[in-house]
Amino acid sequence: MATIPGLSNSSSGSPFSPLTQTPADAAAEQLREIQRHLNRLEQQQAQRASGTEVEEFQKETRDVQVESNATARNIGVLKKNQTRLNLFSSLAAGDSVDGFQFRVTTKAATTFSILNASEEDKGKLHFQIYSKSNGRVLADSDPSSGGAHEVFQQIQDGTYEMETGDYILRVSRTSNVGAERNKEYSYALQLSQGLYAQDYDTIERAARATDDPYGIGNVSEATTSLTGSIASSVSFIQSLPRIGTSATDKLMGLIINSVY
Repeated sequence: MATIPGLSNSSSGSPFSPLTQTPADAAAEQLREIQRHLNRLEQQQAQRASGTEVEEFQKETRDVQVESNATARNIGVLKKNQTRLNLFSSLAAGDSVDGFQFRVTTKAATTFSILNASEEDKGKLHFQIYSKSNGRVLADSDPSSGGAHEVFQQIQDGTYEMETGDYILRVSRTSNVGAERNKEYSYALQLSQGLYAQDYDTIERAARATDDPYGIGNVSEATTSLTGSIASSVSFIQSLPRIGTSATDKLMGLIINSVY
């Protein structure tokens, strides 16, 4: 299993250029975000109208000190009109990158949603999706990444059909030097393909100095059904530092970036 280039923690700074936008780009992106907001509201209404009884699942993972394909944490399987995947995590001080993996079993229009802990955190994180089989970057939040950025926008819009296969999701800092390296950034991510009957939460805890740096024996992959236990689930997730708001929004069926 080949390691994805750059998917390792490093103190030497980010291998990527800072993300930059012209005023025209920023205005266009704001309009796109408004449309995404409307699209998600429509999807939420469609989900409610379907009358589908959604089964909730939750698991915890543990961050690792050495990131690679082998240590990327599994967040689940994406299947059209069946599953939705939700991730709640953060880049702690000094942590330059997080790696996660997921599987797509249905070729279908896929929506990738991001929720930052605050409006000022927007643009501080760099998101990439790789094909695990060949290491090719499929989608990239960096506006200078050309076609990969176009795909990233389409996935955020919910108009890109992802092929079946295994993928790596990489979350890193757009700037990894000075004060930026020591700032903690919390985030929530969501992947969906239309409606869903099963909702999967992955909540990532910070790495511990006493853990194996490669995560051997650190991560519990046990998944527990939470059907009929939404209240206790909300209470539990809200108790997590800097993640409660994101999780609450998810349990209400909506993860969006605020554009106001």
